[in-house]
Amino acid sequence: MGPTPDSQARHLALSRPPVNWPWMVAFMFMGNVILWADRSNFSIAVNQWRSLYHWGPTVTGMLLSAFSFGYWLLQPIGGWLTDRIGPKQMLGYSMLGRSLCTLLTPIAPTVLWLTGGIRAMLGAVEAPFIPATASAVARAVPSRTMRGKYYAFTQSGATLGPAAGTFFGALLAQQFGVTAIFVVFGGTGVLLASLWVLYASRRGDPAPRMAVDREEERQREQEPLVPIPKMLSSKWVWAFIVPYFALPYCQFMFLTWLPTYFVQYRHLHLVDAGIVSALPFIAAFFAANLVGYLSDGLSRAGRLPGDLHRKLFVYVGALLFVVPVLIAARTDAVATAVVMIIIANAGLQFFVQPFWFMATDISPRQAGTLSSFMNFFGIMGATVAPALTGLLVATTHSFLAPFQLAAAIMAASAIAAGLFIRVRPLSELVGMARG
Repeated sequence: MGPTPDSQARHLALSRPPVNWPWMVAFMFMGNVILWADRSNFSIAVNQWRSLYHWGPTVTGMLLSAFSFGYWLLQPIGGWLTDRIGPKQMLGYSMLGRSLCTLLTPIAPTVLWLTGGIRAMLGAVEAPFIPATASAVARAVPSRTMRGKYYAFTQSGATLGPAAGTFFGALLAQQFGVTAIFVVFGGTGVLLASLWVLYASRRGDPAPRMAVDREEERQREQEPLVPIPKMLSSKWVWAFIVPYFALPYCQFMFLTWLPTYFVQYRHLHLVDAGIVSALPFIAAFFAANLVGYLSDGLSRAGRLPGDLHRKLFVYVGALLFVVPVLIAARTDAVATAVVMIIIANAGLQFFVQPFWFMATDISPRQAGTLSSFMNFFGIMGATVAPALTGLLVATTHSFLAPFQLAAAIMAASAIAAGLFIRVRPLSELVGMARG
């Protein structure tokens, strides 16, 4: 009997040289910059459209949440597909699809269902991108003592994206109108994604480069794959997934409402608000990379028991978010509020990065699937936050209640993470659940 089509496909994939790892890191970083820029520059456009078309806070919040709905809905499928077909293809096609949707966004802002539908579709095609980065890092960097810095760097692009979106989005809107925002950012994404697809089509998925890493990869491959139903039946998997809800909730509250907060409630000019809104995300860029290096360093040193080298930063991040955001909610000084928002956004990076490190620690062979379920649950927070924030602002005419609620969610999630998360092989966690 001759070789089957599946065996031929596997042989072809293995015979191709893997994608250049530094190039892939650079693509994932730039991809996150561009992808996340749109999540904030849409807020710049909405800030003008809401005045032009007389949208209230509730309508504004629903449109801001439309992206998160599509992103949430396709998250598990995207993660599963990433583990099945490989991250290098998924990254390119996901970015290409969502960049095309960005170009379509300003077609008809007066037609609410169409604008909301395009934003939901954009979220759906973008859903696999971040789980695919986790899968790529897990495949190329088997050692957990080095994985943090690579993943943190790729994800730090997600912090510069909102900074670029708010700053350049405000300038483009003022000089050329809001349509220019989507043309520039969407067109850049299409170009970058097309170049990557052309390059990666002739290469294999990322793989370890050093002999010691290849040996660790062989040992890792002996870990059994866990079926999705068993994965979701484990109480320890849910203990890992549920606390992540706080990050997207708090992150999207900032991402979608900071321009409005600074313009309407702190009375800054639109361009000034765009600059000030960018500062928290620049601080977050440095915080994300710092966490990656510190976490890897503590792992190599082996001075902290168990998984504390990861969970320690969850506690630090929660503290750095809760205290400043409560101060920002009550202070009358604009400068104090700006500084506190900057610190709070940096705290979010201390909180979030360990979750993605732990996802690759727990399940390097199924990092895409596990992280997508984590993101699926978390994006519920991102979907709720813009609309709920808009409702609370409309009801109370201030940001005090939304900020206090975000602080309470963050504190509760950090406590739950510290008490219940176990960083063990996924097959072991499922076994613990049955015990």
